[in-house]
Parts: sequence; structure tokens; C-alpha cells
Amino acid sequence: MALGKLAVNDRKDGFTFDGKPWFWLADTCWSAFTSIDLADWEYYLARRAEQGINVLQINTLPQWDRCRPDLGIYPYASEDGMVFDFSAPNDAYWERAREMCRMAVEHGIRPALVLLWCNYIPGTWGAMIAQKLGAPVMPFEEVRPHIERVVSYLGEFDPVYVVTGDTDFKSDEAIRYYEEGLAAVCELAPRALRCMHINRGNRTIPEGFVDRLDFYMYQPGHNYEGQNEAWKLPEDFRANYPQKPLLNSEPCYEQMGASRNVYWRFTAQDCRASAWSGILSGATAGLTYGAHGVWNWQTAQSRGSVLGEGFDMPFRWQECLQFPGVWDYGMVPQVLDVLTEGGRHAVEPAQDLLDDAREAIRVARVGERVVAYLSRTTALKLHGVFANMEAVAFDLEDKRVAHLPMCVDEQAGSTRVAQHPFAHDALVILKPAAR
Repeated sequence: MALGKLAVNDRKDGFTFDGKPWFWLADTCWSAFTSIDLADWEYYLARRAEQGINVLQINTLPQWDRCRPDLGIYPYASEDGMVFDFSAPNDAYWERAREMCRMAVEHGIRPALVLLWCNYIPGTWGAMIAQKLGAPVMPFEEVRPHIERVVSYLGEFDPVYVVTGDTDFKSDEAIRYYEEGLAAVCELAPRALRCMHINRGNRTIPEGFVDRLDFYMYQPGHNYEGQNEAWKLPEDFRANYPQKPLLNSEPCYEQMGASRNVYWRFTAQDCRASAWSGILSGATAGLTYGAHGVWNWQTAQSRGSVLGEGFDMPFRWQECLQFPGVWDYGMVPQVLDVLTEGGRHAVEPAQDLLDDAREAIRVARVGERVVAYLSRTTALKLHGVFANMEAVAFDLEDKRVAHLPMCVDEQAGSTRVAQHPFAHDALVILKPAAR
């Protein structure tokens, strides 16, 4: 059972699905295979499909910071869910993962399977934490057999293969492991799309990997002071790497406390800011949502995470499915479809149009339109004379539209769009005036 052909588009800035433009709208459900019973999984899938989710990012190995207790079923022999005998696969786990992927595909949702999360790979930041707590890394000789097992059991569902999970590339040993994994995927699933999920703020992919990746993932992550990476990372990727589809694979998660137990919870508006500022900076291929309590599967019986984490307590997963932010993300591809006229126009970052030192205001051109994201209410000042344009503001919180006056100074070569009336973030769109 498969969904259809997913491919990179001709402009290399997005995807096509059976030849038609397609926007990656994922949910992070990293711990699904170890933590979710099938009845809950069916309910979860129905709800997420309703909300527009078309991809699930899932770890094929036990997520190191999943909530405990989990279901006690693991891909390899283990007594505690921390230490694994990678030479002793558990067929029951893999058959269950196959059934979960089949159920997802029935709901029109494609699996994106992470093969080698960083805590299993020596020389990464995750492995340093895991090994201190007594959780060993995967032996090198088990990397290829693990990937063979994933492809054998789950390849029929046309998954996207995410070779790395939350990783850095700071050691030769880690790069050797990931080279082994990437080479195996290229050989065993040559027609599948592949990418790498890298850690927060990382803008470095080893040169030897780039040509074998179909698209890039980047991660602003969950640090309170690092949210400007939502637009800085796509700027850097576009400047330093060959053109490929680019997407924000791990923005701040809704209602997640900031990293290192900073007293903060990210709101739906924070999540929208990460999404839209990235899109208008060039990350137009897709977007990933996350809710604090779904990715790690928090229940009423949960007692913390397996190897610890630096965040405040999650919400129960049932509550997370009601968070408003996922509906906001579900509107993103609908809005982009209108702006781009069904994919006919590209979203081209145009920060040079902004006559303002506040770079959190992001600006792009889409065909004849100029689109700006304002995370806070303010006037919009632009370089350029937009005398034959009209401005509207779309309230991203309450879904209202305001028509805004504009002041064009032809002598100065500038345009000022009046402050919109909304107390939340907004898209301001300049479009040719109706005649």
C-alpha cells in the first residue's frame, strides 16, 4: 500500500505529489512506535488528517526522551528500554510498526522515518548524554542491518527516509556512521526521498552528503533566545548550499517550555512566527508542527521521560490534539496556494524591500504581490513606489481581514502601509489595485 509518487519540483523549491504541487505539513510523533496503542493511534490519525497533516515524522528507534512508561515493546531485545541488543531484533515491534504505517497511509498520511537518532551514534551531543546515563550507542556493524530492516518492513509505504535525528556532525566517528547509513539508504531505497534532520541552530551538513540529499531540513528548536533562527537558518542555507527544497522541520512546539527549563511556554502565535518568518525567508517546501505531549506521548500515567529532558512538564496527548496552533498550520498551505496561484509563482525572499531595522519583519515577493509577516502590530515601511497597489492585512489569530491605507512618497522612493488594527500577528499583502 502506497500513497503515490512524491518528488522534487522543477524549481527545486518544493515537492510534487503525482505531478501536482504538494506542501509538506508534518506532525512530530517521534515516539509513536514504542508508546501508542493502536486504538489511540487510530483516533490520533483521524484527528490529524482532519487538521490537514499529511506527514508524520517518526523515530524508528526508541525516542530517548519519550514519556515513561511506554508499551514495553522495542525493536531490539531490551529489559529496560534503555539498553538494547542490536543483534537481536524483535519481529513483533516491526510488524506493529508496519501496521501503524498502513493505518497512517489509509488516512492519507505519509511516514517520514528517522533511521539513526543522535543518541545512538557516537560522537554526537545526544550520545554524550545517553552514555552518561548508561545507554550505549549502536555498534557500527549494526547500522546497515537496522536500515535493511526498516526498508524491508516499511518500504512498501513509500516513506521519506530521514537518515539522521537531531544530530550534529562534530566528530569523524559520527560522520562515518552517517555515511554508512546514507549509503545504505541510497542502495536499498534508491527512488525514495531522503534528507537529514539536524540539531537546533545547525547550518552545517558535511559536503560529502549534500549531493545525495533530496531536500534540507533545518531546526530553530526550543531555546527562548534562539527563535530568530527561524529566518536566519533558511537565509544561510540558501546562501551556502545548492538549491533544494527547504523546510522548518522542528519549530518551537506549542505549549513546550523553553530549553534548559526556562520559565516559558511557546504559544500558537510563537509557532506561527516560526512558520511564516521561515517561509518568507525561503523555506517554502513545507512545515512541521509539534505539540508538547504528542511527540513524547504523555498520558495520565506518565512519570517523566526515559533519559530526562530540559523542558517543563508536557500536556496529556489528548489535550494536545485540541491546541489551536495545528489549525493555524493547516491554513498555511491554503494561503500559499492562493498567493502562488496554485504553485505558478515562487515565494522569493525580498528583505531588501524592508525599510526597517527590525529584521523579524519578513518580506517576500510572490508574483506581482509583496507579502510581509508582522509578528507584532506596527506600520510597514518599504523601499519602492507601490502606487498602483492596495494593502490588506490578514489576522492570523482571529482570521479577519483589514484594508489598510498606504502613503506613497515618489520623491523618496518609499511606501508606508498603515498599522493594522489587530492585536496579533498578521500577514500584510500588497497586490495590484482593482481597476
